[in-house]
Amino acid sequence: MRRGIAWFSALVLTACSGSSSTATLYRNSPLGTATRVHWATFDAKESDPSYNMNNCLMAARLLNANMTASAVQVGRTRSPGVGFWCEPGSFRENGSIPTTFPEAYPTDT
Repeated sequence: MRRGIAWFSALVLTACSGSSSTATLYRNSPLGTATRVHWATFDAKESDPSYNMNNCLMAARLLNANMTASAVQVGRTRSPGVGFWCEPGSFRENGSIPTTFPEAYPTDT
């Protein structure tokens, strides 16, 4: 009986813990395009292992689109080497910087 309760408890705890992998949102700036600035960490416990990365990528696309729109609004062009991007795992101070930064606003289609 105790073994059954312990097994059931372990099963419930495992199911509740989720299995999503952590994703980190980074940004650089015109003052330091080679600098990796930590912007956000996505670490929700969900059953879908791509949940955090999908949300991080959506945020990065939206923030990049906003950077472009903000530049256009004041009559400038966006600095092409500056933007937001996502990487799997927790924040790492060292690593590569992307050369392109995809952007998109959400749509109803």
